[in-house]
Amino acid sequence: MAENSVYIGSAGADVEHGVSRDSIENIQRRPGDALPLYIRATKGYEARSSHMADWLEKTDHGYALFLDSDMVYPPDTLERLRRHGVPYVSGYYMRRRYNPIAPVWFEPAPRYTWPMKPWLSEPERGKLHELGGSGWGCILMHREVALAVKEILKGEWPIIEDDMDIWPYDLKRLMKVVHGLEDLVNADPVIPARVLRSALKEYQEILTEEIKPLRGVNDPVGSDLRFPYFARAAGYKLMGDPDVRIGHIVHYPVNPDDYTGMGEEMRAGMQKEMNKKVRGARKRLTEHLNNLLRAGE
Repeated sequence: MAENSVYIGSAGADVEHGVSRDSIENIQRRPGDALPLYIRATKGYEARSSHMADWLEKTDHGYALFLDSDMVYPPDTLERLRRHGVPYVSGYYMRRRYNPIAPVWFEPAPRYTWPMKPWLSEPERGKLHELGGSGWGCILMHREVALAVKEILKGEWPIIEDDMDIWPYDLKRLMKVVHGLEDLVNADPVIPARVLRSALKEYQEILTEEIKPLRGVNDPVGSDLRFPYFARAAGYKLMGDPDVRIGHIVHYPVNPDDYTGMGEEMRAGMQKEMNKKVRGARKRLTEHLNNLLRAGE
C-alpha cells in the first residue's frame, strides 16, 4: 500500500465554480499523490460515498482528501493536514450562510450525548483541536479509519444522512430470527420444550446483540456528524486545524451594512487603491487623446 500517498476527491453539483476548481488543481501534491477527481451528484453524500468506494476498492492510497467544489483552498491545504501525522483531520471553514456567519465545526462530546453543540468560539491558532464533527468540505482521512467505520456500519453506506435511532445491525442475522420464528409458529405443536427453549434463547441473544438503541428518535442526522460519531466509536478522534483556512463560496445580497462593517482602515486602503487606478486610467486616456490630436495635424 502507498502508505502516505493521497487520493483526492471533490464532490459537487452540476454548476461548477471555476475559482474553486482552480484552487483544487493548485493544491500542492507529492509524488505518488493522485490527481484530483471530480464527481457531481444531486446529493453531496452520494458523490462522497462514490469517492470512498473508489478510494478503498480501486486504489492503494493510504489517505483520501475529501473536498467540496464550492470552496477555495490554499495551495498548502494538503501539506498542512498531512504533516500532522494524524489519521483523521479537518480544515477550518464557515457554514454556507452569511447571517449569521458560523464555523462548520462541532464541539466534542461524550458518547451518547445529543444533540452535538456547534463550535462557536474562535479556535486557538497553531494547535489541533478535537472535534465532535465537521463538514466534508476538507477532510483528510487514513484508510484505517474508513475500514474501521465500515466494519461498524455492517453494510450501511459510509456517508449518508440517517436518523441513527439504533446501532447498525447485521441484516442476515435478523432475517435468521424472522425465519426461525416463522418455523416455530408453523411447526408441529409437539416440539419438545428443550428444543423450543434452545431456539428461543438463540433468537433472543441475536436480537439483544443487533437491536441496540442509539439515539432512539427518528429525526435525521447529517453525514457530517454521523461518520465522525462512528469513527469515534471505532477509537479514532476527528481533529481540526484552524490554520487551514478555506473560503466557502456564498451568493448573497450585498448590504450597505457589509461596507460599514469593513471599518475605516479598510475603506481608506480601498480608496487609495482606487485613486491610483483612476490616475493611471486618466493618464492613459490623456496620452491616447494627445496621440489622436497629433495624428490629425
